[in-house]
Amino acid sequence: MLVPPVSMIMYHELPSIKNKKREKIPEGTLCVVCSDLASGIHYSVASCNGCKTFFRRALVNKQTFTCQFTGDCVVGKSVRCVCRSCRLKKCFDMGMDPKAIQHDRDKIRYTKALKKKREEEKRLKEVIIKEDIGSPQSIASDTYINTSTPSSSTMVNCMVEHDHPSLDPDAQNDVKSIIDDLLRIETKVKSLRNSFRFESHPSATSCMYSSCLLDDVSYMEENTMPQESTVEPFECSLENLREWFVRDLSLMLEWGKCLPIMEGLLLNDKLALMKAFAPIFPLIQLAFYTKNEFECDIVIKLEPDCTPKPIPERLNYPDGSFIEKGGKPANSWEEMHAMLIDGCYKMMRQLKIKESTFVLYKLLLFHNPDAEGLSSLGKKTIECERMRLLTQMYCYLSTERGREAQTIFSNLLMMSATLSKTASFIKRVFDFNHIFNRTNDLIDQLIIVGL
Repeated sequence: MLVPPVSMIMYHELPSIKNKKREKIPEGTLCVVCSDLASGIHYSVASCNGCKTFFRRALVNKQTFTCQFTGDCVVGKSVRCVCRSCRLKKCFDMGMDPKAIQHDRDKIRYTKALKKKREEEKRLKEVIIKEDIGSPQSIASDTYINTSTPSSSTMVNCMVEHDHPSLDPDAQNDVKSIIDDLLRIETKVKSLRNSFRFESHPSATSCMYSSCLLDDVSYMEENTMPQESTVEPFECSLENLREWFVRDLSLMLEWGKCLPIMEGLLLNDKLALMKAFAPIFPLIQLAFYTKNEFECDIVIKLEPDCTPKPIPERLNYPDGSFIEKGGKPANSWEEMHAMLIDGCYKMMRQLKIKESTFVLYKLLLFHNPDAEGLSSLGKKTIECERMRLLTQMYCYLSTERGREAQTIFSNLLMMSATLSKTASFIKRVFDFNHIFNRTNDLIDQLIIVGL
């Protein structure tokens, strides 16, 4: 039997070697884990680079995660980083194969971010040399961060490669200017809220067409006079809560009209953002601006006979009404109280969140690219702005709080999931109430029925 020459064997094997390429996927295929655009077949399933890297890093580093809720958190494109435990669980549920991981490969690095940074530095140096600028301060250094274009790579670069990430002087001034403007607006909102003299808006749509009342001097003078008498604290009924929600939603509409980004959006996009933020704004206002005699981490006080008595854990409104956390929650109403007190009120006090951080965080929550009804252009605009705000907020926290920044930043992101879950409870309460009491107020327009 004749044996074919080696060259012929190699020639006949070439097609099989050629065909042994990475499996391609149809254009537009989505990641089975988070529904972002998939980049290919990774670990046996179609997934994006983010979920591929997350799955590999979790297994290579033998990381274990614990869900802070019930183990069924939503894992979507915009919230996939909120709960790592549920994200990893979904990776396994969707068929990601741990045996496909090549453990002998180099450690994962943020190569794209690093490559982008180096290219930017090289370009800057070339410009500097051409223009004969000899100042040492003008040459880009190894700590340069590109903040001119908001992107995920900027965020990763800022968080991972630097122990103390910071913005360049121009960007720092931009953040300071944003915070100063937000604090100025917040002062007006607080003064209206604390006096609660103003009439709530009957229509969200007509409100968006009208001029901003926060800039009306006569209106502000008339409606910000403090209440003359104080009342004893009283438990907030559903009717009281509904009344305060309508007030806070009116303030949210006026607050939103002051934001610079609203000037370039279509009316439908503005209303879509307002509607998405409507269940959250009143809750976060209540949690942050509650003033209690005792902090929540002090759980007992002494009576005259020295017997300990539990301190009520409650959130209160300016008129003296309060909602209180009882024992074991028995219904949606009580569970909403417990989640808001434990997951937001206590969290913000434990993290020692200042008002400057609070207003920036609130602005970040408002920029929701997944808001229902956003146009494609509006979605891209909001996505871009939110990425920029994420970067600015982390760097601002790093400047203000140093090494605490990462803990604060991650907990604030986790708190957004708590707010969303609490909002679903309050929507359920109002939805049930709507069946028997249709008022067509801002709650019905923005939270229950829609515009």
